[in-house]
Amino acid sequence: MFPEERREKICELVNERKTVRVSELRDLLDASEVTIRRDLEELHKKNMLVRTHGGAVASYSVGQEASAVEFIRTNERIEEKRAIAEAAYRQIRDGETIFLDGSSTVYELVKRIAEDPGKQLRVITTSLTNAAALDGCEKVGVLILGGEMNRRHNNLEGYLTNMNIRNLRADKCFIGINGIDEVFGYSTTNFPEAEQKMEMAKSSIKSYILADHTKFGKTYMAKVDIDCDFIITNKRMEEYNYDWLEDKCLLLTP
Repeated sequence: MFPEERREKICELVNERKTVRVSELRDLLDASEVTIRRDLEELHKKNMLVRTHGGAVASYSVGQEASAVEFIRTNERIEEKRAIAEAAYRQIRDGETIFLDGSSTVYELVKRIAEDPGKQLRVITTSLTNAAALDGCEKVGVLILGGEMNRRHNNLEGYLTNMNIRNLRADKCFIGINGIDEVFGYSTTNFPEAEQKMEMAKSSIKSYILADHTKFGKTYMAKVDIDCDFIITNKRMEEYNYDWLEDKCLLLTP
């Protein structure tokens, strides 16, 4: 295989899997680790992927975002998100009031609630998609917060929304996040979303971030300045240092 072909294949694998290790590429491409590392360095310089200790992850922009509808329709990491949602559902007690934002993993929690509404709950949400999914669940009261319509995300946001959140209290909030970084903290791609997540956390007795393993080690444009109580994630990445999170991570697998 020519170097150009091998590097093109590496890019395809990284974009498909989101994260790969040098040992995986070595076995798949029948090349030495020295060659693979040299290829990764070259592709990193061209901004075609992000080099990490022991491998590489897909390149991304700190301001990159996708619509809520796109998130819902994709099967990307859907099993991981469902497993995280199931773990989050077990954290909710009968009779509680909870904030739910409009992120894709939280939407899986909403579907879990709708599938088996065995708990008497009050859901406060900014997402019209969440509200529609809970239609017909007699045991689940739904409060939709007003505000400016973000049609791309099918979500309400802005000054009025945040003012309403500040005037309410919930037992727990469940929010999604785009990036978790030891230095920058939690982050997302835009400021209205970041502010909304912060207000939900401030207005809740306990706050939960739902994030699959690919969110760790990434930073995005808008800082979400919260001290969340727990992060529910699917697994630990070998190359990431979780020590700074102390006991916040609720891991589905070691």
